[in-house]
Amino acid sequence: MIEVISILVDIFFIYLALGLLFALWFVFAGASRLDKGVSQAPWHFRLMILPGSILLWLPLLVKLIRQKT
Repeated sequence: MIEVISILVDIFFIYLALGLLFALWFVFAGASRLDKGVSQAPWHFRLMILPGSILLWLPLLVKLIRQKT
């Protein structure tokens, strides 16, 4: 049972690490692809969307890919 919990915790941290990498890119470049108004947004707006981008990186990535095609 401890092994299963350890694997789940590892998967969670990998998800968060990938989310952090995606969110840093998304906050500075990707968000303006979804909404043109974000390109003129101040730094504190970008800071506010960072936590949500970390947790919701997978749906945001899917939305960016679908929008591009």
